[in-house]
Amino acid sequence: MIMNPNKELDRGRLLKSIETSRRQMRPFREIRSKMVRDYVGTYYGSGSTNVEERQEIIMNLMYQTAETYTMSLAANRPRVLVTSKHPQLSWFSHHFQMSLNNLIEEVHLEEVLRSAVLDAFFCLGVVKVYTADAGLVQLEGTDEWVDPGKPFAESISLDDFCFDMQATHWRKIRYALNKYRVPYEKIKNDPIYDPDVVKAISPSSDHLDNHTGEDPLRNMNKGDRHDDDLEPNVELMDVWLPREQLVVTMVTGKNLPPLSVMEWNGPENGPFHTLSLCTDVPDQIIPVSPAMNLKGMNDIINGLLRKQRRQAQRQKDIPFYQAGSEEDARRLGRASDGEWTRVDNPETVNVLKMGGVDQGNQSFGFQMRDLYDRMAGNLQMMAGLGPSSDTLGQDKLIHGAVSKREANMQYRVVDFAKNICQDMGWLLWNDMATNIENEYKVGTSTFRTQWTPEMREGDFLQYNFELEPYSMMYKSPSERLNNLTNFITQVLMPMQQNLQQSGGMIDIQELVEINAELLDMPRLKQIVKFEEPKGDRPGPTPEQPPQPQKVVRENIRRSIPTGGTQESRSNVMQQVLSGGQPNQQQAAQMGRSQAG
Repeated sequence: MIMNPNKELDRGRLLKSIETSRRQMRPFREIRSKMVRDYVGTYYGSGSTNVEERQEIIMNLMYQTAETYTMSLAANRPRVLVTSKHPQLSWFSHHFQMSLNNLIEEVHLEEVLRSAVLDAFFCLGVVKVYTADAGLVQLEGTDEWVDPGKPFAESISLDDFCFDMQATHWRKIRYALNKYRVPYEKIKNDPIYDPDVVKAISPSSDHLDNHTGEDPLRNMNKGDRHDDDLEPNVELMDVWLPREQLVVTMVTGKNLPPLSVMEWNGPENGPFHTLSLCTDVPDQIIPVSPAMNLKGMNDIINGLLRKQRRQAQRQKDIPFYQAGSEEDARRLGRASDGEWTRVDNPETVNVLKMGGVDQGNQSFGFQMRDLYDRMAGNLQMMAGLGPSSDTLGQDKLIHGAVSKREANMQYRVVDFAKNICQDMGWLLWNDMATNIENEYKVGTSTFRTQWTPEMREGDFLQYNFELEPYSMMYKSPSERLNNLTNFITQVLMPMQQNLQQSGGMIDIQELVEINAELLDMPRLKQIVKFEEPKGDRPGPTPEQPPQPQKVVRENIRRSIPTGGTQESRSNVMQQVLSGGQPNQQQAAQMGRSQAG
């Protein structure tokens, strides 16, 4: 059934369904709030004033996990490759690719994606893609990144997002919306809003969501939430209706006529994109999140640590002696460490040890930390805290063998970024006002071009562009250096003769400078000296290629004893705490430094 938001009956049904969906989403928002409080720790903001009530976080595993996931999945700004199935459009595709990458840089899309990944760690990541002057979203405050008319992407908090909870899949939803607050004066002076509806609105300066009674997470550290803003505000919501292809702007919590009704001329999937890092739940539209699976173990580990701390603080040593042994006790009390002291009857003088950390609880705590690391997807390896081998290749083999879960999350994030970039490309293609300047080099020449509305001919879909985001994953300097070395040894060196015949050469001086930078060893440039600067050296001589040299390679395998991995050392420690006796090899391992 097609809904008409201007009809009071249809609008009432829509608002009733939205209120039902908000109530069904409330448990997810509440558990998200609890997990975010674990993530920020006990001493964040006003939370430091009620430590005992909140149960102190001693080992903040949630923060470490969230930080590691964000760095692993969305460390860098995405760049896209734009290709076309039509060979004659290859140059045009490259031009559009440069324009889109410049737009991605201008709107700081990498920060939006990091925020979405962090939200998806706790529950669900949401990003809205829209044209900045379309009236679909008014950002709180002033954002200098937003230029009127340009495609834009924004991360939406779960507190401000609602969608059809009756649907079992995102493609089946009947509506999705996000709330936001805008100054009352702004909507009063904006011509896109119905002036009769604006007059019926009562502005408010209260940040509490009065019509539902919920307290958004943003109020966590604001103390008195009823303090007035600098100016009266109004809470609005933009409701996207997929079947009707409409975006309706309404006042939140009131059955007033719409402020505006606009046809959605953007991509057919709508303005909202959702991100989940875990497998979907059958017949449920909200997915399970990594934090939901890890919070239980995080609570157990911190509960054990709090208990062990209390036990350790209660531990005390009490010297005692039997009646008649006062002189022995006095002499022992005056004796210094290691001093020989006469004792007439040593059996009547002793030290009573009381309290202390329970060894069973300590062993269980070690086991729970190992299980947490396993459930988080080998967190130590993802964070670079685990054991490392002598070569990067061995580390990559180890990491590749244990990171299938990480690969699944990377696929989800890359697909999520692809859809966002594709929608931004669609909006850029259909934007009849935006001009983007591009600059690229061919050899030693620099060319400047401009993406203008006049260059857009036909429909975006007719060109069959394929957008593929890359460069989002973090690469350490050692990985970059390893890739460079592999390219030189596996590609350039075997083709050195063809390279020189084509007028090419390997710039050794530049190679030394890159190695010095990536290895963080500037002294390399002091060790390797060149008589002439790069600009004064003669060019290659293709007509006299060098004779190939015979290369002899020798592989040497060494076994270096280490203190073992964190997991193996933890197993030995649990064995000792349980009363077991480690063998000679395990004892020697504990005496050496930990691997990595």
